[in-house]
Amino acid sequence: MPNPQMNTAPDGATSSLTVLLPLVTIAPALTAMFADRLSTPANVILIVLDLALVAVTAGCFARSAAARAAADRARRDENVLDALDHRAGNLR
Repeated sequence: MPNPQMNTAPDGATSSLTVLLPLVTIAPALTAMFADRLSTPANVILIVLDLALVAVTAGCFARSAAARAAADRARRDENVLDALDHRAGNLR
């Protein structure tokens, strides 16, 4: 049986998201390095693509964090309901 924790980073992000992190950090640096060799429209396009990549990556991490928070909230709610059911059973 596969281990679901095997493809998970310590903060809960999936490995596909962690693969994007080096690209998010290197792409703006490469744009700055080659800015003098590129034309202005090409430079603007690269900057816009870099910003879009950062936005997509941040959105994916935010969605992952929201899913984790929802799962934690559901687990807490279930524990509370189980405790209340157990307590109601003792009162009879």
